[in-house]
Amino acid sequence: MDSQRRQLGILSHRINAFCNKVDLNCPELVPVISYPRQINDREYSGRLKELEIMGVNSILPVGNTKIGKFSILGKGGVGLVVKVESNDRKTYALKIRRIDANRRSMEREVKLHKIAISAGVGPYIYANSENFILMEFIDGCNIIGWLNHQNVNVDQVRKVVISTLEQCYSLDRANLDHGELSCLDHHVLVSESVNAHIIDFESSSIDRKTRNVTAAAHSLLLNGAVSRRVINNIH
Repeated sequence: MDSQRRQLGILSHRINAFCNKVDLNCPELVPVISYPRQINDREYSGRLKELEIMGVNSILPVGNTKIGKFSILGKGGVGLVVKVESNDRKTYALKIRRIDANRRSMEREVKLHKIAISAGVGPYIYANSENFILMEFIDGCNIIGWLNHQNVNVDQVRKVVISTLEQCYSLDRANLDHGELSCLDHHVLVSESVNAHIIDFESSSIDRKTRNVTAAAHSLLLNGAVSRRVINNIH
């Protein structure tokens, strides 16, 4: 029986490799799931159990950021974001809490993110646990990468700018300050359907004065790498 299980495990790993996805039990994922340092077996098994309860079965090596040789969607001060597949064969974005994060769980971020969702902003959250947030996967690129694309036209740029500012206004009305919208290149994704999506609510707060519209307008239209590209595309 043990021999059969090992053979099935090897077969599953090879099938996943062929499909460009990595099974959660693969040693290749240890540096990702326990970033930035290795943790003991009990803690690591606990993290795998959280993912199992969420229905996550594999991680796809996708994105422009590298952890060793493994590609991920992004990396921040609190966590990593990877593309995953679940038992329903759908793909999602998964945020993984860093071992050295300045918080013991993702609970506060989830609470603030859900306020944004209630205002019509941000990717939908499907599940969460102490160390993970399973979210809607936005198939697109960051706003600077999108603005650099040769086929972007004036109407599309205006649509993205207006949509971003409207979402910021919705966050202001919800009394939620995002906290990082002066750096839109890391916090706005543009999908293939030319829809803007504000992401990453790890620095958000309901305790400070909201300035989402002010920060985003400054980044979009007045100063910085994003505004230069917006102006170049409009004129």
